[in-house]
Amino acid sequence: MLNGSFTSLDTKLKQAEEAEAELERLGPVAAEAPRLREEKAKAELAEERRHKREAAMEAAKKAAKSAADAQKQVPEFLGIAAMAVKDLYNVLHEIDSHRQESSQALAIADRVDYDVEVETGEEHEISQDRDPRGLAYALAAKHGDVKIRQMLEDLDPEFNFLRNCYLDEKLQRDLADFVIRHAVQKPQASEAQVVALPEEDEGAQEPGSPVPANAEAD
Repeated sequence: MLNGSFTSLDTKLKQAEEAEAELERLGPVAAEAPRLREEKAKAELAEERRHKREAAMEAAKKAAKSAADAQKQVPEFLGIAAMAVKDLYNVLHEIDSHRQESSQALAIADRVDYDVEVETGEEHEISQDRDPRGLAYALAAKHGDVKIRQMLEDLDPEFNFLRNCYLDEKLQRDLADFVIRHAVQKPQASEAQVVALPEEDEGAQEPGSPVPANAEAD
């Protein structure tokens, strides 16, 4: 019985010692596991980043090349656009010039109408033994800027520089606005004003004399 027990103990001891030796051998290796896991994670991250960077650089190069290829068309299209804008500018400027000419001609017509009305009105007032002074002021209110604009409107009702143009697209609206602001002269009230009352000479006014522009109407 004792020999059997010793044999069993020897076997177990041997196994234990072998396990102990294995533990001693594997202990340092096992201790390296956390560091090795961290290094592996870093290596995997570095590899992932490398692939991501390479893919990004490839995409960037492809996009840059596409941009460069497309840019080659810019000079031609810019030239075409510039010519088109210049043509549009010239047409709008021509329209504006003709409108200005029309306004100037209408101003002359309006002045003639004003002079006729003043003369006729003064003759009537004198025939009625009434002082015609102040008549010029009353008639002037019917003439000048407002009358000229109305006469021009009557010649071409609802005129618009962009009449019949498609303006639903913002870029088209912005372009039209840009060109108009450069091509069309902004009207000045002083340029359209034709009916200007003569200045008063110092002293008394004779009946039928022009009323001074800087005087109060009676």
